[in-house]
Amino acid sequence: MKLKENSKGIVEVEMPGVDLGFANLLAKRMLESKGVSFAAATVDHPLTGKTILQIKAKDAEKELKKAVGAVKAEVADFEAALKKAK
Repeated sequence: MKLKENSKGIVEVEMPGVDLGFANLLAKRMLESKGVSFAAATVDHPLTGKTILQIKAKDAEKELKKAVGAVKAEVADFEAALKKAK
């Protein structure tokens, strides 16, 4: 991840090589927090394919870290359930 913008409550993160679906999942988790007023993921251009995550929050970096932790926990739970099902 590369921080593109970090100004008063607004953070824009460039996520090269990251799928738009994963970035949208992060945005969705952030929107569940009361401290986040805006979160969205886009692709900057079809030819470059860089995923951009934009966040507007009181403490945007903290909210991003919290969302990444929540998604990591979900993935770990899913992986454990998948192993158990085999």
